[in-house]
Amino acid sequence: MHPAGRAVSRLDELPHVPPSLKRWLDTACCTLGLALSLHLALLKYYSLPCIGPGGCHAIIYSAYGTVLGLPVGVYGAVLWTGAILVRDRTKRGSLLMLLAAGSAIFMGIQFLVLHGFCLYCTLHAVVAWIALGVYGEAPNRGAVPLSVALALGGFWIARTQAAAHAETGVVVPGGGPLASAPAGLPWLGPISPRSPALVISLNCAACLDLLGELTRQKYADLPNGPAIYFKVSDENREVTTTFVAAILAQPGAKRDVFLSVSAVLLSMQDRVLSAPQAAAQQLAAMFPNSAAQRDQAQRLLRAQEETLHRANIGETTPLFVPIAGRPRAFFKTDQLFAH
Repeated sequence: MHPAGRAVSRLDELPHVPPSLKRWLDTACCTLGLALSLHLALLKYYSLPCIGPGGCHAIIYSAYGTVLGLPVGVYGAVLWTGAILVRDRTKRGSLLMLLAAGSAIFMGIQFLVLHGFCLYCTLHAVVAWIALGVYGEAPNRGAVPLSVALALGGFWIARTQAAAHAETGVVVPGGGPLASAPAGLPWLGPISPRSPALVISLNCAACLDLLGELTRQKYADLPNGPAIYFKVSDENREVTTTFVAAILAQPGAKRDVFLSVSAVLLSMQDRVLSAPQAAAQQLAAMFPNSAAQRDQAQRLLRAQEETLHRANIGETTPLFVPIAGRPRAFFKTDQLFAH
């Protein structure tokens, strides 16, 4: 017998559970597991915040939230779909073993490396291990469409809530006032009064994920870009100031400089989120010439704070402020360059 088959066959030694209860538990766990995987993958792909307690955003938007360019949830969704549709008992057990082992590894990363807590990730790990324990009875295949419906429902709620938070108190009619203000930074390409605006924060996991996408795509062939604004708080002020000073200090085209310094910042993404002061010190050591630009960076960030305050922009980040229409927390990266 294949080693994986021998391993999963040992689960027969578990205390007896009635087949009907096993099938019900397996169906429920597979439904919830697939729904959670799809939901987290959608949140990651569309840079939406998590809803609920814990620091889910810091986990799924960490360097460990993506494997080979795809959200971890995508791999989970594939394995759960296989576990639901495959009828062969040994193969199903092997798929569930992969899910349980992967969940255990991710729990170790969550608690021991990132020192955070994601309610959805933890719940996913629990249902993966329960499903492994009752895998003998194949689940109802109706779990697949039900899971998709649950994931899309959760995605719609997250998107609606993010949009509502982004629009609260915003009185500017579009990105024009932000793009035409002197504080708007043209670091992703030339801006004009008809340019949109992008508001980001360096203690926002989704914002760092967006920066990562920008550094991978480059957008070098696009002539224009959005006006960039930084949301500054007491927590991220030092790392934001150092980041801006490092960009100001480097020679060359600002788009290239912005993306290259962003790539360096992203190499310490977990530290930026968990220990921003230490990240600021590390960034300053890597760009020693940034010290000469600190005063200018501080003046620029103060001007941005005043501009965002006058525009009554809320706290949600990342935030896309189009030239026409309401600001949106839900957007595609290409929209930043569509003037």
